[in-house]
Amino acid sequence: MLLSAILLLSTPAQEPVPSDLRVVDLKTHIGFLSSEELEGREAGKRGGHLAASYVENQFRRYGLKPITKDGSYRIPFQLGEDTAYNVVGILPGTDPAMQDVYLAIGGHHDHAGLGSKLSGAMGFPYEIHNGADDNASGTSGVLELAEYFTAHPLKHPIIFMTFSGEERGLKGSEALVESGVLPNEKIMAMINLDMIGRLQDEALFIGGLGTAAELHDVLDPLFEKSKLDLELDDRGEAPSDNTNFFHAGIPALFMFTNIHEDYHMPSDDADKINYVGEVKILKLTRDVLVLLDQQKSLTFVNKGGMGMPESFMPRMSDHYRRISARKKLKGKLGLRVTVEEELGLVVNTVSAGSAAEAAGLEVGDFVVSVNGTETPDMNMLRRALAAGLKGDEIELRILRGSTKMVLTAVLK
Repeated sequence: MLLSAILLLSTPAQEPVPSDLRVVDLKTHIGFLSSEELEGREAGKRGGHLAASYVENQFRRYGLKPITKDGSYRIPFQLGEDTAYNVVGILPGTDPAMQDVYLAIGGHHDHAGLGSKLSGAMGFPYEIHNGADDNASGTSGVLELAEYFTAHPLKHPIIFMTFSGEERGLKGSEALVESGVLPNEKIMAMINLDMIGRLQDEALFIGGLGTAAELHDVLDPLFEKSKLDLELDDRGEAPSDNTNFFHAGIPALFMFTNIHEDYHMPSDDADKINYVGEVKILKLTRDVLVLLDQQKSLTFVNKGGMGMPESFMPRMSDHYRRISARKKLKGKLGLRVTVEEELGLVVNTVSAGSAAEAAGLEVGDFVVSVNGTETPDMNMLRRALAAGLKGDEIELRILRGSTKMVLTAVLK
């Protein structure tokens, strides 16, 4: 009753929204979500919270309705000792008879943080894993579609969601599905956007087409006309959030452009996103939602199994080989430091034959910065050195007594 009442409330006054899906919007969203400021958006950590707040602010700007009794868009859940947040907003439909039959679209906003092994980081510890494709691209797709449908509402209400904890084993979507906050039994279909920012050779994977008896009849004509090279799969499970909706008896589709050499690496950056390609995927997703909107119901089919692209495992094997090769190239400076309160990091050991020794570092030197990054504590020193490979030159600014010095070290 409460949810229906919320949906039937008039939309508050809001700024005009664009009437089309736009590259410029995606660049803004992905640029922020994958920025250094968010430190890789690890679930339950500062960056993950900033990502959730960003999504919440966009939902509020679009005029979406909160789903909770307290009016919050952010839905907390426990992730070990940390609190993480899913974000949910609802766009009312235009047909009063359809207000209790929902369409849903989601994608996870978390990533691997500062090289978090718990979240599947494949780079070095303390490297920022920005996750532009995984999954700032999907999160931004959810935002762009929410903005679009605000200007072009469907007959059915649409639930827009972003999840945390996906990189920790789909924990956020699992918590949301089990929370009782969502009207699971009234969700006609869900679409999951995960890694849709690196369209290559126009190839897009769509999984879950067998999870409702009507999906092929409704969507195949659309797919046959698509200029994208579509790989279609009936199975309802994947290593992504659509799985939890499928397990809850909800037909769920999965949009995915496959892994690449930057998957779960620090190099998954915004400048590598195919923004024009992502707009093509979002236009197809929009058209899927428009066709589903013409249905009054769908018949769930328990079509299990891991639905992934045929090339996924060979690509993953190649990726692991690249990761193994990179690990052998990790560069070392060869010093140990301690923290002196209010003074900073002081060198207490310089290893014989090390890059630090060759650069002229001495016991008692204070390390002020590395490559322009100030190093007031151990964490910042580790972060400044994290990406260094053998042979890389780094600039060290130090204080020796009262003398400021600049040294150059070549990592070994």
